[in-house]
Amino acid sequence: MTERGWARPITDASWADLDPREFERFRRLVGAAGSRADAVLAGLPDRELAAALGVAGQAASQQGTAGPALLPEALLLFGRPEAIRWFLPWHEAAMQVLRADEAVVNDFFHWPLFRLAEELLARFRARNTEQVVRFELVRVQVPAFSELAFRELITNALTHRDYDVPGAVHVRWADDRIEITNPVGPAAGPPPGTVLAGPPRPRNPLLVDAFRRAGIAHRTGHGIARAVADQLRHGLAAPRFDHPAQQMAVATLPAASADLAFARYVAGRERLGQPLGRAELQLVTALRHGQRLRTAQAAALLATDRSQARAHLVGLLQAGLVQVGGDSAGRTWHLTDQVHRDLRECAAHVRAQTSGRHPAAPTPTAPSGWAIPGGGPALPHRQRAADGG
Repeated sequence: MTERGWARPITDASWADLDPREFERFRRLVGAAGSRADAVLAGLPDRELAAALGVAGQAASQQGTAGPALLPEALLLFGRPEAIRWFLPWHEAAMQVLRADEAVVNDFFHWPLFRLAEELLARFRARNTEQVVRFELVRVQVPAFSELAFRELITNALTHRDYDVPGAVHVRWADDRIEITNPVGPAAGPPPGTVLAGPPRPRNPLLVDAFRRAGIAHRTGHGIARAVADQLRHGLAAPRFDHPAQQMAVATLPAASADLAFARYVAGRERLGQPLGRAELQLVTALRHGQRLRTAQAAALLATDRSQARAHLVGLLQAGLVQVGGDSAGRTWHLTDQVHRDLRECAAHVRAQTSGRHPAAPTPTAPSGWAIPGGGPALPHRQRAADGG
């Protein structure tokens, strides 16, 4: 497999190996996503839809049984589970819930990717919790983990994994983190999140394009950057990205307590039409915790060069959020007194409020989510999920 995906179709795969229900699932996703999706695709017959996504060639015969040539991506997106297991035996995903390092849920799936993504998100929604703070008359929901961040990291793992490498996409939910692990090839390059700027470099471009045209992933790419931003805007810890082994990439959402005062501060700026972008959120968060930054430190934090980091800092300076100081070692940047006062005021408001903690309700039509008809209870310990249905 190359960076352009598989070069050749699967010789023995036939149209009967694809599931019509998965094409209907794709159409439902497109309809739920609205303007984020490619609405034209929803009106195409199954074979034309597969051809439009580039995962199937033209039919060899209108009357014959052979049908169009199928690329492996066609099976990954629309295949029947038994066909996927036969032709792509290394495709597997697992959902584990750990308590004191013991697995209380340990389920495995060999499902096509859209179905798998919906299942993992449904399970996330069933377990995620949230707190509520108020900004004036507006309720600000602060989740334990950002749903947008989880969605982007799952999409990244499923569409960027190396399907020529043994192993499964693992989602491990422990008391202190959610960890998403996916197999990568030895020449996969830097781990996700090492470079947050610049054009995306998809490993499986046909899979990435299908998820974007379904409205699940954004057309501009940069899902990792969105995951970072949405965690930070909720006062949560930024995702961590590691490459602990040659053929493994790991993305972690830490289960740190939310900074409700900062979440309220960010929500207030958004209500005033002054939102903070990903880089600004990273810088302000670091300045809150470390008090001062040098330009070189900001560049390392943003995974960019000094000129780009300086441009972001100057933007914060012009917005009245940071000011410039310095010493014999050079220029430093720190938050203004006004920002500190605003944060203290937000903290006082949060302390004065009483808000419970409760499961986040599924929101099938929310802009940031997939359309899911409902999650359902988790399967018993070590039970393998059924391939049918």
